[in-house]
Amino acid sequence: MFATLLIAACSAPGKPQNADLRRIEATSEAVLQTIEKRDLKSFRELVGVPLKDIGQTETTLARKFDRICNVYAEYAPPERPPVYVTDSVSTFNKRVVFIPIYSGKGLKGSVGQVRLMLLFGPASHYPFDKISDIELHIFNHSMNELPLPDGEIPAP
Repeated sequence: MFATLLIAACSAPGKPQNADLRRIEATSEAVLQTIEKRDLKSFRELVGVPLKDIGQTETTLARKFDRICNVYAEYAPPERPPVYVTDSVSTFNKRVVFIPIYSGKGLKGSVGQVRLMLLFGPASHYPFDKISDIELHIFNHSMNELPLPDGEIPAP
């Protein structure tokens, strides 16, 4: 009976399957590669949704990509940051992937953490070899030597 419950839990619809996880991880690595090379054309090919569905145009997406590239170049460590596929889903049932780019302590107003968030799916509408959206999160310190919270996403 335990084995049956284990199999049922592993195949729960909310959890990505191994093949889906591999596709999400591969696509996330491809997105990072386009950012490192500043290759807008290749990045655009990895966006699998109509831009109007995510409130973007070609121009605004290009600006967003340029901003991400600039921040990544400034804060990324020498080695490529890890990709964390979470069990979380967004409001529209999109799978959430976090990439911690930078984490550090500093003075009030300085950058404390930089994270890239990639969204995938939902699987019923978009394949996992394309992203549904991308967001750059920059967190500033509100006081000197702010201890960073221990959260679901580990720091680099």
